[in-house]
Amino acid sequence: MNINCKITYSWYFFLIFVGLSSCAPKPASQSKSYYLGNSSIKGNEVINDSELDALIPQKPNRRLLGLPFFPYVGLYRFGELFYNREEKQRKVIEITQKYQNESRLNENSPRKLEKIQRRYAKKLEKAQARVDEGNFWMRVLGEAPVYFNAAEIAQNAEKMQRYLYNNGFFEASVTAKPDTIINRVRVNYFVTEKRPTMIRDIEYQVRNNMADSIISASNKNPALQSKKRYDGDAFEEERIRIETLLRNQGYLGFSRQNISYLINDTITNAATDTFFKSVDVKVKVDMPGTIKNGERYKINSVHFEVLPPSGSADSAYARKDTVNFRGINYTFSDKRFATRILDSKIQVRPGAIYSQQKERDTQQQLSLTDQFRFVNYTYTLDSTGTGVNSYFKVIPLEKYQISTDIGLNVIQLQGAPGPFANLSYKIRNVFNGLENFEANLRGGIELVPGFLGNSSIYRSEEIGLNTSLTFPRLLTPGSLLQKQTAGYNPRTQVGFGYNYINRPEYTRTNVKVAMTYSWQPTSKTLFNLSLVDLNILNTQNTRADFQALLKDLQNQGNNLYTSFRRSFVSDINFNFTYNTNALIGPQKDAHYFRVAVESGGTSLNILPKQENLIKTVFGDSLQFYKYLRWNADYRRYWATGRRSAFVARVNAGGIYSYGDNKVPPYEKYFFAGGSNSLRAWLPRRLGPGRSVPKKTPTGLTIESPGEFLLEANLEWRGYLAKFFGDLNYAVFLDAGNVWNLGGDATELQKLEADKFLKDIAIGTGFGIRYDLSFFILRFDFGIKVYDPALQRFVLDELQFNKLFKRTQSNFLNINLGVGYPF
Repeated sequence: MNINCKITYSWYFFLIFVGLSSCAPKPASQSKSYYLGNSSIKGNEVINDSELDALIPQKPNRRLLGLPFFPYVGLYRFGELFYNREEKQRKVIEITQKYQNESRLNENSPRKLEKIQRRYAKKLEKAQARVDEGNFWMRVLGEAPVYFNAAEIAQNAEKMQRYLYNNGFFEASVTAKPDTIINRVRVNYFVTEKRPTMIRDIEYQVRNNMADSIISASNKNPALQSKKRYDGDAFEEERIRIETLLRNQGYLGFSRQNISYLINDTITNAATDTFFKSVDVKVKVDMPGTIKNGERYKINSVHFEVLPPSGSADSAYARKDTVNFRGINYTFSDKRFATRILDSKIQVRPGAIYSQQKERDTQQQLSLTDQFRFVNYTYTLDSTGTGVNSYFKVIPLEKYQISTDIGLNVIQLQGAPGPFANLSYKIRNVFNGLENFEANLRGGIELVPGFLGNSSIYRSEEIGLNTSLTFPRLLTPGSLLQKQTAGYNPRTQVGFGYNYINRPEYTRTNVKVAMTYSWQPTSKTLFNLSLVDLNILNTQNTRADFQALLKDLQNQGNNLYTSFRRSFVSDINFNFTYNTNALIGPQKDAHYFRVAVESGGTSLNILPKQENLIKTVFGDSLQFYKYLRWNADYRRYWATGRRSAFVARVNAGGIYSYGDNKVPPYEKYFFAGGSNSLRAWLPRRLGPGRSVPKKTPTGLTIESPGEFLLEANLEWRGYLAKFFGDLNYAVFLDAGNVWNLGGDATELQKLEADKFLKDIAIGTGFGIRYDLSFFILRFDFGIKVYDPALQRFVLDELQFNKLFKRTQSNFLNINLGVGYPF
């Protein structure tokens, strides 16, 4: 008892210390005495608050529930009590000296030097972080105090005024007024924009006739036009546009520094003098001295060389073979690649006008083949000074590659983690035509709840082998479309797969054969077309009691039984993706749209006798499907800060079956609920429509398939703290459902216009996301707001003493996932 009291008291003292140290200001005699509070911007009408707020580098410390307490600052100061900066600096010096000593001992071994450098680079990075950012309390848990500084506030007001001037408000002014509140200072910025300056006329002066015609024929910058507001950023954008345009049209060496502007700001519009003033803009484009007589550069020759692997002992003496194909000189040492395939990737051609874009596109196309460690481009000028000799030099990747991956399978419902392992084997340049062969062997054990029996956990074993052969071109008859798509990163993938699952209730196998075309016209768009996608599904060793359960569910309108019949599934599918999301860097405003169309059993319609042939090979018990399926997913991202964003999503889809049994494959149905759908419901357990979830005799809910899906999600994402990675949060609102459209659907399952709104399920909740850069671990906690099965709002029925009890009408549903839900 005494021990517990001591522990409790110690925590009380610690929390009191953190609270006092975080809210007490420094003495007024010190230059830093008050914390910096929030800023407000007033008076601006045209320029947004967010644009001006982005100019303020100082961000106030986080407070506790809006109160004048700064717990993170308290943790930082607590860490300062036992932080010795000199000691951490000595550690950096010690690691540096050890690195230098080991490097000298192994200076004749490049491989050991590389390992030593990697090892010490991590150690030095961590040691330097402790010097610059402090110990664990200061660096991870705490937050360095941010104090009010009058000089910084004046600088912020000056930056805002310059920004307004740059955006056409030449007479604007910005003043700052601090406001002291307890232990912090709130800063109010008062903006007076006054009259905006408009562009009246734009004139281009280009001292080269060819360059003048190129610029005149191109699409102009929409931000730099007559009757537009003066915008300083638009002038720089125009510089970049003209530079890129001319470099792609043969003007090698042309720079944006050769573009200047002359602004005549003496013109005032008398009729509307009180609203705006006008300026004339003169764009002057000069040719640099390196461009002789303003002539464009042409490609004299193109050389492609495959270098020996870096670090190889005999690289200097490697035998080199040189061949010429379609005017390009190819030099190979050690490894050979088909010149016909390389030719389709190289867009820089002899005799053509030099283009910077084609140079970069060639580098990208060669890199995307997954054959080369790096692709380097250089050039030289010939004696005339207007001819370019282009050189592409590459170092190939290893021909054979083996990789392994182990981890845990996690079941969201009842269950426990189970181990899995992946073994991948890759062969590059299989037929010397840049082809890649890859085989992936996966085995795993999942601990899952059985469909039958009590609440016991059963072992499910799975093993799968998937192989693929990828060609860097479209395999079409007579080379159809190969030239037209050569610059679009075209691929043809031929795959074969086998999957085996063993559960207590059944044993199941799936044999898959597929052929898929893909191409990317731009970095934002992707097309996929599968003309061949064949699957043979076979369920064996089905237990009698499990068969009885499937029969009982069939009588209730659930088509789960179709998934356990021997089936032949063939389809043709096409999907298009448009994505403007940035892969790296801070979140930006972006769009994502994906549409997929699928036709099942199409070949059976074209060749009716095909069904008899397949039955002859695989048996008469095969079930065939004919269906049409579509799915559209649209997402919109609004960046509200460097680490915060608002996301909206709409996802819809439908399936129509027209085969003999009017039933699609079970895997092609739509489902609602789960970590990427409505997170207040268990995965695949919502709907259809107003129907109540179906259960097994032991009380386990069964998946609820639907033929039409409509769901929408809203999510606010923000940043919490840094703890070996970024700890982020999310608040979300989900709505939607699935419905059945067939004649066998019950009244509760059907989509009816007059009852549509009552069928929409609504859920809300919050999430925690742990971003470790190489993957994101996500926890989402969902709560039901409106349940269509109960036809009422159930948010007030959530009981905190029964928060995780799933037999309640409302409970806290925990979703575990990897990556963002959308």
